[in-house]
Amino acid sequence: MNQDKDKRIAELETKVYSLERDLIHDQLTGLKTRAFFEEELGVYLAAIAHNKQGKRKEWFGFKNISIIFFDVDYFKRVNDTHGHDVGDIVLRKVAETIQASLRTGDTPARWGGEEMIVSLLGAGERDAMAKAEEIRLKVENLTFPETPDLKLTISAGVASSGKSTTPSELVKRADQALYAAKSAGRNRVVMYS
Repeated sequence: MNQDKDKRIAELETKVYSLERDLIHDQLTGLKTRAFFEEELGVYLAAIAHNKQGKRKEWFGFKNISIIFFDVDYFKRVNDTHGHDVGDIVLRKVAETIQASLRTGDTPARWGGEEMIVSLLGAGERDAMAKAEEIRLKVENLTFPETPDLKLTISAGVASSGKSTTPSELVKRADQALYAAKSAGRNRVVMYS
């Protein structure tokens, strides 16, 4: 009787773990979800603001946070030309490339559709621009055995936290920089200024 009970408990624990993982991870890309990202960004910005007000000497030594907003260029064309299965492969490969390029503690998330976002805790504008450019180049060099003719690029917008930045303001700034990158011809990185 105890073996059946132990087995059932183990099964339930596995299901709970799976549900928790699904709540904070995008099922297609494996990146964090938008909701998780927004919550975490809010916590980081509140802690940074707390430090800046002199209420704490240090919070893991971080005084700012930068974010990078990525968008796969002409993604609709990928889906229309090669199909949604290839589109899914593209999103997974871009997500893997972003994830592999980050430090422990940086948070990548799928924002929606073909948009992905990254937080870089403690990174200033120059570091964030360099990281975004590094990722842009890696994505530009990706190959897809399923469709050898597919050439892929991404655009990126970068923003860093200011003295009174809220999560929504910071994301909006990165989104505006992303829009500027796309307006300037795509396949580039633009800093919010």
